[in-house]
Amino acid sequence: MATLLFIILTTATLFRSPASITYRLSVQEAAAPIPEHNQVVLGALSELDTRPLNTSPTATLDALPEYDIHPQDPVYCASRFGLKYLENLRDQSVGYCTADSPANLTCFHSQTAGTKGQLRTDTMCFGRSASFNATAQKFNLGCDRRTLGKNEVSRVPQLDDFAGYWYGTGPRAILNERVVLDPSVVAEEPAKNFTILIKREGSHNPWHSLMEIWSMTMTLDVLRMAKDPSTNAPFYSLSDVENTQVMILDNYDEGPYFDLWSLFASRPTVRARNMTTALTTSENIIIPLPGASNPAWQGDWDVHNCDRSPLLTTFAQRILAFYDLAAAPAPHPEIVLTFIDRRSTRRLFGHDARLAALRAHIPHLKVQNIDFAELSFAEQIKVVRGTDILVGVHGAGLTHAMFLPESAVVVEILPEGLEHKGFRNFAALLGHAYF
Repeated sequence: MATLLFIILTTATLFRSPASITYRLSVQEAAAPIPEHNQVVLGALSELDTRPLNTSPTATLDALPEYDIHPQDPVYCASRFGLKYLENLRDQSVGYCTADSPANLTCFHSQTAGTKGQLRTDTMCFGRSASFNATAQKFNLGCDRRTLGKNEVSRVPQLDDFAGYWYGTGPRAILNERVVLDPSVVAEEPAKNFTILIKREGSHNPWHSLMEIWSMTMTLDVLRMAKDPSTNAPFYSLSDVENTQVMILDNYDEGPYFDLWSLFASRPTVRARNMTTALTTSENIIIPLPGASNPAWQGDWDVHNCDRSPLLTTFAQRILAFYDLAAAPAPHPEIVLTFIDRRSTRRLFGHDARLAALRAHIPHLKVQNIDFAELSFAEQIKVVRGTDILVGVHGAGLTHAMFLPESAVVVEILPEGLEHKGFRNFAALLGHAYF
């Protein structure tokens, strides 16, 4: 049966010549100027809060031109996998400090997970001009926290009501463990440096790690789209990359994806536990969306009708550019099938004999049996870029599908009775055929 499936796949007219595929430019290319967008403060502010009220920005594709890849999908798909997801986050922001606070903590919120009436609110935050206490390994932010008004609470959570996520990740955990809101702290204005605070779920699972890194990049995209009313400029811009560092708060080892945390950070990545002296300058702190909030996690037990995600495509292209890999893979005459050979868990018994039979039956098919654990992540991507059919047992290894060339095929071997649809949906978001 497995051999018959591969025969059907390899004889189908699903493939285009790699030379005919057009890819968009990477994020490193010059971007068009960002239009001015006002930060939206939800609900009425207290009478003592004199911060200017802002109006909703007009949505525009020009805010982040690298995402203008395909026409928008229906509302459900666009609000999770298209630029609309970023726009909704940008438009749902609120300040959590009083007007007379030396600094401010601004958080952006999104509701895409859960069922109607029980939606989870996902959050990312930006703190202006915080100082780092090396002894406590915490940031002090000059903020006198305020209680949100009734109208605001109907839309966004109070500071103490942020959602919690597995492995103790997310803004709620980071704020509780690593940020002290203290109105006596004198803010240095304007701070030019940025620190992204990261608490990871782990370090070796490609799906978990890449969902976290992807959520971080989308956090920075939202900050590029949103205007800070205190500066009348975007919270973040590509020119700030050279002044940005990532601070790792967990104690996991680096793992194979560690260097990708610096996608938007030119300063060296640091660990909080190794910071023995205070930072010499104040830092704008960024607490990104947690990986568990990523829309790619959502609805993975049901088939959705969403295809072609500009968010996912752009993230994959950013990784290719980071490793200096060509956007368009080199053409190859044969059809290449790559089998993900897992040596410990989720193995396919007898796969060597099955692959040998496949090679004998279809001579023009190049069959590769690859153990990704033996390769660096950049080398893994190179293998996948030269693959037409990616085959693997259900598991995180199929995350590599995001690096397949256009119009490729994903074959997932599911254990009997497992009805998980996550990688089927993932393949659809990439425009790949799935079996």
